[in-house]
Amino acid sequence: MKEKLLIIDDDRVFCELLKRHFEEGYAVTAFTDPEEAVKYVKENYVDVVLSDLSMPKLDGIEILKIVKSESSTTDVIIMTAYAKVETAVEAMKMGAYDYIIKPFTMDEISLQLKKLFEKRRLLAENFSLRKFLDSRYRPENIIGKSGAIHEVRRFIDLVSQKDAAVLITGESGAGKDLVAKAIHFSGRRKDKRFVSVHCATLTSGFFEAELFGYEKGTCTGIGQSGLYEGLEGGTFVLDEIGDMDLSLQTKLLGILENRIIRVGSKDIFDIMVIATTNRDLNKLQMEGNFRQDLFYRLNMFAIKIPPLRERKDDIPLLAEHFLSLYKNEFGKHNMSLSEEAMEVLKNHSWPGNVRELKNLFAKVCLFEDADLITKEHIVQRLEFPKPEEHVSAFLDSGQSLGEIEKNLIRETLIKAKGNMRKAAKLLDIGYDTLRYRMKKFGITRGKHKGL
Repeated sequence: MKEKLLIIDDDRVFCELLKRHFEEGYAVTAFTDPEEAVKYVKENYVDVVLSDLSMPKLDGIEILKIVKSESSTTDVIIMTAYAKVETAVEAMKMGAYDYIIKPFTMDEISLQLKKLFEKRRLLAENFSLRKFLDSRYRPENIIGKSGAIHEVRRFIDLVSQKDAAVLITGESGAGKDLVAKAIHFSGRRKDKRFVSVHCATLTSGFFEAELFGYEKGTCTGIGQSGLYEGLEGGTFVLDEIGDMDLSLQTKLLGILENRIIRVGSKDIFDIMVIATTNRDLNKLQMEGNFRQDLFYRLNMFAIKIPPLRERKDDIPLLAEHFLSLYKNEFGKHNMSLSEEAMEVLKNHSWPGNVRELKNLFAKVCLFEDADLITKEHIVQRLEFPKPEEHVSAFLDSGQSLGEIEKNLIRETLIKAKGNMRKAAKLLDIGYDTLRYRMKKFGITRGKHKGL
């Protein structure tokens, strides 16, 4: 549907010229009588009004006031002669989008309108996206009827209205990211930015600059934006904080205590901090691998997301949700789940948690053509290496914990023929986490079947 443009100019020839020029790209209505134009505005919605400033009966300023009183989302561009520029500037203070000085070329006014309509489209898309995210990540949309999930929803309702730091713990795939988004999109910060960074990817040399950028002259070269540029009033997530290098933890603590100041600037960031981890931070503290003061700084409000095996009452609801999601996506509208298949799902240990269940239904709906998903279909797709079995074998060898982890990564990379993304999936860890671990242990990807 074409955007609606209203042109108002008492010069009949010029008004008709503008109308003919723009009617190929827009739905154009034009008036030489400003009173008739005002009557039209009161009865019809228009996206943009292009109005002359000096006209009999009603001038551009009066038209601007009427248009804005009828529709705050309609933009107004004022056309004016040089002698009336000050009045046009005053019109912008009253809500006009811009002004253009007569005489102008058609290319000039076309470019100005093109930029305005492009901005309007972006704002509309942004509004739609925010509305979608707001509805998608509401606490009530976290699927489950177990007591543990009710507690998670209650926690989200509580902390989303506060500014304190939040710590979310739980195994990989349990839903920590979903809870973080629900906190953001159900609180007062929902209209601001939400940014997440994996802590294992942050480097030591320019830690603060990576996050917050730096002013010109602070570092070599021109100023540079950081990952959190424009995050004022929003939320940032420190994903897998347990993987952060100890030296960076000290810097992070200083940044948090000073309310996050951009390098070389005095700007103070008003943001909500959420940290997530699948590791035991208390154990890491005892081992000397996590700062106690940072733990207490992040642990103002904390919740543990229970693994799926501890809330098996939620499995049927989740299974039906993911089946509905993917059968529609892949055009398998008649698919349903047999009772025997559901029993298999309820009895599975789910080491990959909700993420594993979701991925299972993505594969089933993609590869299976049967209308009824049976036990056999599920069992076939549940065939994967079980990390705990590998760990048991390594423990029997008398190796240290570090050696166990290193050898498990090496073996999985061999099994994945050097494909790091596949190896990360087999290990049920994030790609960035695997890359960090490989760097820690000096492991290279190798070639195909060997390292």
